[in-house]
Amino acid sequence: MNTVLQEFRHAFRSLRNRPGFTIAAVASLALGIGAATASFSVVNGVLLKPLPYDDPDRLVMVWEQNFPRGRDRNTVSPANFITWREQASVFENLAALYPASATLIGGGEPERVGVVLASASLFPLLGVQPAAGRTYGAEDDRDGAPLVALLGYGFWQRRFGGDASVVGRALTVNGQPVTVVGVLPQGFDFDFPIDFGWTGTQDMWMPFRFNAEARTFTGRYLQVVGRLKRGVTFQQSQDRMTALARQLEQDFPRSQTGWGVNVVLLDEQIVGDVRKALLLILGAVTFLLLIACANVANLQLARSIDRRQELTLRAALGASRWAIIRQLLIESGLRAGVGGVLGAALAWAAVQGLIALSPDIPRLEDVTVDGLVLAFALVMSMGSGLLFGLAPALRATKLELGTALKEGGARGGGGLSVMRARNGLVVAEVGLSLILLVGAGLLVRSFARMLEVGVGFATERLVLADVHLPDSDYPEARRRVQTFETLVGRIQALPGVQSASAITFPPLASGGTGTSFWVNDRPTPARGEAPVADIRWVHREYARTLGIPVLSGRFFDRTDAEGAPLRVVVNRNLAETFWPSGNVVGKSLSMPWDDTLVAEIIGVVDDIRHDGPRSEIRPMLYWHHPQFHSFNFMSLVVRTANDRVTIVPALRAEAKAVDPNLPIYNVRTMNSALSETLVRARLATLSLGFFALSALILAGVGVFGVLAYSVSQRTREFGIRMAVGATEDTVVRLVLKQGLRVVATGLALGAAAALMASQLMRGLIYGVGTTDPPAFFGALALLSAVALLASYLPARRAARVDPMIALRAE
Repeated sequence: MNTVLQEFRHAFRSLRNRPGFTIAAVASLALGIGAATASFSVVNGVLLKPLPYDDPDRLVMVWEQNFPRGRDRNTVSPANFITWREQASVFENLAALYPASATLIGGGEPERVGVVLASASLFPLLGVQPAAGRTYGAEDDRDGAPLVALLGYGFWQRRFGGDASVVGRALTVNGQPVTVVGVLPQGFDFDFPIDFGWTGTQDMWMPFRFNAEARTFTGRYLQVVGRLKRGVTFQQSQDRMTALARQLEQDFPRSQTGWGVNVVLLDEQIVGDVRKALLLILGAVTFLLLIACANVANLQLARSIDRRQELTLRAALGASRWAIIRQLLIESGLRAGVGGVLGAALAWAAVQGLIALSPDIPRLEDVTVDGLVLAFALVMSMGSGLLFGLAPALRATKLELGTALKEGGARGGGGLSVMRARNGLVVAEVGLSLILLVGAGLLVRSFARMLEVGVGFATERLVLADVHLPDSDYPEARRRVQTFETLVGRIQALPGVQSASAITFPPLASGGTGTSFWVNDRPTPARGEAPVADIRWVHREYARTLGIPVLSGRFFDRTDAEGAPLRVVVNRNLAETFWPSGNVVGKSLSMPWDDTLVAEIIGVVDDIRHDGPRSEIRPMLYWHHPQFHSFNFMSLVVRTANDRVTIVPALRAEAKAVDPNLPIYNVRTMNSALSETLVRARLATLSLGFFALSALILAGVGVFGVLAYSVSQRTREFGIRMAVGATEDTVVRLVLKQGLRVVATGLALGAAAALMASQLMRGLIYGVGTTDPPAFFGALALLSAVALLASYLPARRAARVDPMIALRAE
């Protein structure tokens, strides 16, 4: 025991006496371990931790498939959900959900809150127990039963201060009395794949009730979660649902032709395409950790050569080889331990920063630096200390006492094998760094391409705000239309407002609706083969407010009113698809909702990317909202002349002037909405860019360290060369040749590896190929420049050796 403590004390003294070496080694390890630990904490929280529900492996989402539109995760019609629940024998239970919003009166100021309509079966299906009161049951699900609600835990705390007496209290929701029956547990938050542009919060949960008409309603808007029966495999459930879809197609060809069913594991549904990005980042930080460890190994090899005489003397005095190896491993372990502690602190700071940024990452609330993550950091620390400390320790203790003692204070270079080992580590650093730089370059080019493509309209100085008219207060369709017209008119008159309009499902927001249609100057398509288009209902100033060019014809005006012939505006994509000649205005379209629903095309507007820069351009139909009376919700779109922030209180004031109980909610700028669509791409780009920059610095330090040490070991050689007439330029070229030969080998191997690794980035980049020349040549040029600088500095030092001083020193 005393021997071990003595060796630890000796190790501490050794590290303290070489502060430069210790700081460089610890900093390299801290950077690598910190990045790896932070990335692992995210991967652990998002991908590895089981979902917080009972037996989560049997939970699935069930979607409809729209084959004509190529959508494999389409929302579900109530009629199909009822049929599935009754006939799909592979599920223990199914539950339907629909995220919505409502106006709440009671317990404070009127407020627009997020309301989730969900089947009573959802809570036993997930195994959720209330924090207070009870969940609602089958008796509350019946059509005509008194309205009840559950409160979300966070909303209960914010609005009611956590007062338990709220259970049993009646609130007014959309003008109707609703009794609070319970409070959901803290942390319960269902990750909706599609949110339809609601408030984004789960403040209240209410029963989803199906009336008699639900069995015949073909509109699709539900999201369905289910639990597989024990013993039923995932594939068996998919096969059964596919067979059921085919039966429904035979029974109801009008509404079911071209539709199927897709069963998706809930874990896969929630994680989605984030899995590939996270694994890519984890792979990147693994490379960074390897580069950091290679740097430390290089430093330790150099340090072991410096300590050759010390170790030789210890061996001569009777120390066994194992004792010397143990001493060196203790020193390596101490460095790795300190690096691990600092790395864990860096990881904690990085995770807190990530949570503060609130990027669009599912299950972000589960990301913590917990015991498993700290254990990972410990394993990384000790593993790197042992793995990259063992080889230098074995090499340093391979002593020939007679030869070593004869050398006395001479500074042997450590032999050709040591130099080859150090050069090999630099080759590995350069190669791994090039892979990271190429990956970062591809993401940067992809992100720049997304910004270049844009969304088809200017997002600056645009403000969005959602408005929902309660059915209880606005039962008449004509009054709903007039209210929106009045509100938009008042906002247009505000100082600083250039233009105002409204739309259902605004750009850069989740949700939307679509329809099949056919053009009337050609044969009617067979069922299931009709083309499809997205639909938006808009106020007549919409195109002008967003700045969408009208390419032909006109946009809506006041003449397109209730009772006037039905008119529609189409986008360029739809027009060019069906009328390539350009003769579009005056044509007509028919809709499947009603055999008599025919609309004249009065104009063509330019395409916009409705779901963000990466989204595809699809056919779009714009309808004038006064000609349709079914919508009680719209989003205001306001373009301001200058300061967009000051307009928000004015918007709220105008809404109150129209109706004191009419809240405006979900207020945001179009730029912030655009930023949210790019947040994952930006996060991946910044993360990989940071890792690549760190790798670049470490690789440069590695090249510099090897050459600087080589120069120090070859001082006598350079002195002799200078004494016999070599010029400074000759010595500089000699050292540069040595360094660039190593770098060139790393670049060649790294380029080949980068070509293969870049194929893994398919689906993560946009608008550029996986072998994009600017990304590859840019990475090569940058790394070459850093390596050249790292080689030139030791070369200049070698060229300035004084021959007399060098020879006298030897």
